[in-house]
Amino acid sequence: MDVVLCKTSDLDEAAIKRFEIMGFDVLAIRLGDRFYAIDSWCTYRYADLKDGSIDAERLVLVCKDCSGSWDLATGQPKDPPASFPLTVYETATTGDDLVLTFTY
Repeated sequence: MDVVLCKTSDLDEAAIKRFEIMGFDVLAIRLGDRFYAIDSWCTYRYADLKDGSIDAERLVLVCKDCSGSWDLATGQPKDPPASFPLTVYETATTGDDLVLTFTY
């Protein structure tokens, strides 16, 4: 199911913005002309990754509580203690809308 999340201009560079879709928390992240969408909860501490940070050089999302990180494109853990992947969602732009293909 395709869902319009927001206008692309609503996302600042390397900022993290959370959206709720059908009870699921999804983060949207912009790095240049690329957009990423990934689950919002740390698989180690169940911390809210909305409060984490983006390492733009490594293309990872870093948890503020455990310092574990996940690849933005694949959701695979990159740095311990993260050991379980996060779900990533396909994104596309249509005009100035950011569209997410939501699967659950």
